[in-house]
Amino acid sequence: MSTSARVFCWMLLSLLVTSAHGAEVQSTKPSVSNSLWDELGRFAGSKIDMVDAYQRLHSTHWDGAASNNEQMLSMTDAMLGRYEQAQQEMDSAFKHVPSPTPACSADLGAGTFDQWLRTHVGKFDLVMVNEAHNQPMSRSAIYQMLPIMRQQGFSILALEALPDPVTTKWINQNGYALDEKSYGFYLREPIESEIVRQAKRLGFTLVDYDNFSAHREQDEARNLVWILKQHPGKKVFVVAGYDHIKRIDGRMAKLLPKLYAKPFLSIDQLGNTNDVMNSTCHLSGSSADDRAAGTLSSMRWRSGGRGTDITAWRTGAYALDREVGPGSEWLSLGGARRHYRFSTDNACGESGKVCLVEARYASEPENAVPADRYLVSGTEHFADLYLRDGRYVVTYRNASGVLKRTDVMTTRGGILSH
Repeated sequence: MSTSARVFCWMLLSLLVTSAHGAEVQSTKPSVSNSLWDELGRFAGSKIDMVDAYQRLHSTHWDGAASNNEQMLSMTDAMLGRYEQAQQEMDSAFKHVPSPTPACSADLGAGTFDQWLRTHVGKFDLVMVNEAHNQPMSRSAIYQMLPIMRQQGFSILALEALPDPVTTKWINQNGYALDEKSYGFYLREPIESEIVRQAKRLGFTLVDYDNFSAHREQDEARNLVWILKQHPGKKVFVVAGYDHIKRIDGRMAKLLPKLYAKPFLSIDQLGNTNDVMNSTCHLSGSSADDRAAGTLSSMRWRSGGRGTDITAWRTGAYALDREVGPGSEWLSLGGARRHYRFSTDNACGESGKVCLVEARYASEPENAVPADRYLVSGTEHFADLYLRDGRYVVTYRNASGVLKRTDVMTTRGGILSH
């Protein structure tokens, strides 16, 4: 991600994040149209405004750099489950032309990525991995890494997505995040929120370490060292966005050795382009296997990378479309979830119109981040959601954010019932 892109994402988060007790985080808006930022704030605020703001964001020509604007649109699509459109907008932002998946490099290490993790991560007290804020496919791998990290002795999870200590304390006590503006932007994307739930089920303590300051990288490094000192003998697993984990260009991992004398491990899953779709390759010949794409056992690894110790590669076909088909297996989060289809014909008042479908755990309050959500638009008639076995409250909202229908459903083994 370019410097301007990083700054723009930082400014977005600074604008949208408020503390859990309501005090706004102060920051200066970048030189883009105030109307764009007003709509982003409205999108991240009330659920009633979300769909209307989304439509205005995508139907209006905004002043300012097109690359910055496209990145912001990409993040709104990711939050609403429209992953394919999110990728198209990022491609447009960086003038990237998608190309066929290449053959895997001959220098991949022996064994699979999950085997490598089980063998090596336990040697360290600090391990960090990156994610792409605009593409939740990267979060699917992190979700699957959590049980392995826990088995290898890690008990502290440091998430860049956590906005402040008050929010972090609340989540540690309750085990889930709220779908409210004070919880920031990244944390409210459903797969990121599933990472939070999974971590708490496994017994992790969540900690926040990010700092929206003029010396952000240095402050992040200092905060991680402070966390290690506050939890002596504990192992810390860090999830950061994009380049923070790299030992180059003054990034957090580059500055960390000046403050932390012990060895640590940085794992890149985005590749040199910081695009999860460009970290995929096809195995061929005797190296090919039939493991389902999207699982850690289908991923391979290679030593080194652009400023990291290990680069993880996804093998096989990957697709961002939510419909069941080759390449969509990553949406199951390694088999934890199954695909369910919800018809929106007439559910939001009129067939074929905009409809926001959300499935919330019945055991959580109505303002919790949903287990999954999808914004049905245009000629679409279904919301394809991926859910764990359990009891859910499924809601349908129209283009004005009005709640049109509520169903209580049970999912089990791929069967949906009332």
